[in-house]
Amino acid sequence: MKRTIYILLLAVFGILSATAENNFIEKFANQKGVTYVNISKALLNMMPEGQIDAEGLNLKAVINELDRIQILTCEDNEALIPQMRKESIVFQKAPYEELMKVKEDGETVAFYVQPKTDKKIKELIMLVDDGDCGEFTVIRLLGDISITHLQELTKDAGL
Repeated sequence: MKRTIYILLLAVFGILSATAENNFIEKFANQKGVTYVNISKALLNMMPEGQIDAEGLNLKAVINELDRIQILTCEDNEALIPQMRKESIVFQKAPYEELMKVKEDGETVAFYVQPKTDKKIKELIMLVDDGDCGEFTVIRLLGDISITHLQELTKDAGL
């Protein structure tokens, strides 16, 4: 009986955590003072071949694996930005893993992933909190993203 209850709790937790990041985007996407951009897979597939190569980086492999790109940004909103900071903690908990965090001159940039398997990523999140300038940005890449393609991209970029 205990085993059944634990399995049920894990299933519910998994469903709730999968929708938590979507709730974050949905909650703030329609707020006044927030810019929201949603790029679908259909639009990503429409990109001409020549546009996918940026400064010598071949983005085609990664773009083909994306289902969606979402960008949420808020500037100069003293009421909303602290709420966004507080609620962005959802990305700092399971099922997300922190890849990197950089803090410099009042700005924090953090990268989080939600792994799918040991070779694939379901989601990549970038949070940019520019406290001094009053700007908060969330960039979310969703898909079936190969870790190998991301490694090649960062290697080519010299990161």
